[in-house]
Amino acid sequence: MRAIRFRRTGGPGVLSLEEVADPVCGAGDVVVRTHAIGVNYADVHFRRGEYLEKPMFPDTPGLECAGEVVVVGEGVSLFGTGDRVLVYSRRGAYAERIAAPAALVYPIPPDLSYEDAASVGVQGLTAMHLLGLAGRLTDGQSVLVHAAAGGVGSLAVQLARRRGCRVVGTAGSDAKRDLARELGADQVVPSRSTDFALGVLGAAPGGVDLVLEMVGGSRAYEENLSCLAPFGRMIVYGAAGGDVSGTVRAVRLMSKSLSVAGYSLTHALHDRSLCEGPLQELFGLVARKALRVVRHATWPLGDAARAHADLEARQSVGKIVLVP
Repeated sequence: MRAIRFRRTGGPGVLSLEEVADPVCGAGDVVVRTHAIGVNYADVHFRRGEYLEKPMFPDTPGLECAGEVVVVGEGVSLFGTGDRVLVYSRRGAYAERIAAPAALVYPIPPDLSYEDAASVGVQGLTAMHLLGLAGRLTDGQSVLVHAAAGGVGSLAVQLARRRGCRVVGTAGSDAKRDLARELGADQVVPSRSTDFALGVLGAAPGGVDLVLEMVGGSRAYEENLSCLAPFGRMIVYGAAGGDVSGTVRAVRLMSKSLSVAGYSLTHALHDRSLCEGPLQELFGLVARKALRVVRHATWPLGDAARAHADLEARQSVGKIVLVP
């Protein structure tokens, strides 16, 4: 089979399309023939050696793919050959086939395309959990969504609006800000301003109830905290700006009784009960066209380096999908 591999950390150019052996199906696993592969910024961090999961060379990136089951391992009763599924994986999704534990595989409804499933698996479930499981956002509250035209952000904006919540977004260009408004954001402020908090507080004078923080760094944390209303929450789920050493002064939280928490989809995936219901709800919304999937591009598997380059250059809007 063909797969994307890299033998050292570095820029997008370290990724190459190669012939590799087919995966072996172990007990408790299924082998899936991939039809669509979701590209995530976490894949960029993995390629650079900055992700929680470190590469083992030669390695293949990729956290999610959608396809059909072709081999069922011993002890697996959830799936049969030919089933349409979404696969979550620590690595290895940038390939024509992948072996994965059945516990990390979920059925795809017949009216949902493989491309749409691979577009919302990681980022859609992340958005659902950020708003609900981690963020505890309730109907009528307000939320600040950074990168509101991005993969997680574009879905979080729409999901929050479905709850009747007020949404303030940030985005880095006029086109991205227009898209965020089109998706339902009430106000969108420039993310690249020297003090985005002034724009947020201008849009929500009393502050917001929830901030979805993925920029990283002490300055971003301070600005986000200043955007919160009393008893507001900030959920940290990434550090796209590259600064992973930022800190929060705990005593600073007392001024408005604020709270800060972290979220990682990796940990949520260990508990199927946390994922199955929200994922099926998400699939249903997309299949019914009640939730718009914003897709930047669908490219051949061999264009993985191009996909990573676009992500790093902040050129993408929504999701990039690779097809074998």
